This record gives sequence, structure tokens and C-alpha cells, in this order.
Amino acid sequence: MSKRATIGKFALLSMIIAAVFNLRNIVLNNIEIGMASAPSFLFATIFYFVPFVFIIAEFVSLNKDAESGVYQWVNSSLGSRWAFLAAYSYWFVNLFYFTSLLPIVLVYASYTFLGYEYQFTPHVITLASLAIFFVSTWVSTKGAEWISKITSIGSSLMLLMAFAFIILSIIALIGGAEPTKAITIKNMTPDFTWKYMGIMAWIFFAAGGAEAIGVYLNDLNA
Repeated sequence: MSKRATIGKFALLSMIIAAVFNLRNIVLNNIEIGMASAPSFLFATIFYFVPFVFIIAEFVSLNKDAESGVYQWVNSSLGSRWAFLAAYSYWFVNLFYFTSLLPIVLVYASYTFLGYEYQFTPHVITLASLAIFFVSTWVSTKGAEWISKITSIGSSLMLLMAFAFIILSIIALIGGAEPTKAITIKNMTPDFTWKYMGIMAWIFFAAGGAEAIGVYLNDLNA
């Protein structure tokens, strides 16, 4: 029997960052609700993401020998029927998520290599998205070691970009640049309209993703 490959703590951290942190979500929500997105993300982190992580950690500890993630977690607490519904719902929502995510990869690649958004035809977008999805699925079958190598590169670049964005923004403010909206308590106070509630739901959704990493805790080096 071949020895099971393991991953290090930095690799696991990289996978968590890749699964959860998304600079695009921060930018888009800031465009929609302005400075109110800052306390909204803080609220979602404290009252949703942190308890969510503790719940996942509890499920993982109770099912430390399981490999199936969400299905096994729900099965151990509510039974197989609810476990099937939970797993199906999880698969169903990710089906639409990935179909919306893959074309964005093409847009990012276009800006990276061409410097502008190249207008692909629908057929090219479909074929390229299928190819990316096929390669991603193939890599996922190789286990945590392969995934950690790829996500460590992506998450490192993502963190570098985020820190660069923060540092350069601070430098710009110190240098006298005027923000589009003044950084005041008034501008950071949410306006509880239906639009804000809809955006808040998306912010909560953006805080998810940690459940996908729970199954890899068994692959962590002791």
C-alpha cells in the first residue's frame, strides 16, 4: 500500500485562503454599497464566518476518518436522507457558481496577456470553460498534495496583491489623494434598504468556502 501524501500547515493555509478570500468580492460589493461594505464584511466575519469555522471544526473532529465532507457531517447528525439533500444542494449551488466563475477566468487571462478584455465568441467561451473545468477536476482527483501546490501559488499572489493594494492605498492617502467618498462614520453606516439586504446576502455567501477544506485536515502533517 502506498503511503498517503500529506500537506504542510502553510499549504493548508493557502488552500483556505484560495477557497475563502476573494478580492473581487470586496471590490464589487464596495462598488455597490460604498464604504458601508467595510462594517458589513466585519459583521459577516464575526457573526457568520467565525461560528461557521467552529462548526466545521466540530464536524471534522467527530468524523475524523470520513472523506466525504458535507454528506458525512450531516449524516452523522441528521441521518442519510438529510445528508443526501445537503450534498445535492451543495452540488447544485456550486454547479451555477462554477458556470459563472469560469468565464471570469478568461477575462482575467485576457487582461493579463493582452492588456484588455478580448471579446470571445460564445462557442469559444463554452469550450474554454469546459477545458478549464476538466483540468481543475482532474487536478482535484490527485489529492491534497497537488491541490496545495497550485493553491499555494495562487493564494500567495492573491495575498501579495491584497497587501500591495492596502499599502499603496495608504501611501496615496498620505500623499494627498482624495478618496471618492470620505472615510467617515456616516459613509460607513449601512442604509438598510432592500438593495443592501441583497448585497449583504452576497457578502455572507462570500464568507463561505471553508467547508471545502475540512476534508483535507486528515492530510495535514502531524
